[in-house]
Amino acid sequence: MLPPLRPIALKERVSLLFLERGQLDVLDGTFVLVDATGVRTHIPVGGVACIMLEPGIRVSHAAVVLAARVGTLLVWIGEAGVRL
Repeated sequence: MLPPLRPIALKERVSLLFLERGQLDVLDGTFVLVDATGVRTHIPVGGVACIMLEPGIRVSHAAVVLAARVGTLLVWIGEAGVRL
């Protein structure tokens, strides 16, 4: 059996990631951002400390569950980082 997974230490993660205008979902255990044209961008959720979600983002329940499991903070913000 495999040992239980442990989150990556915060000092080894990317601090912030800003996402806007797309759908955030989970595919094969990782975040996938699908934009309006259908382009998929894979995001290493365990390697990011905080993901800032700007207007236009739709987040699935599975994405929120995965973020909670790996210790990534999701923050909904306004356009260009304005507090919401």
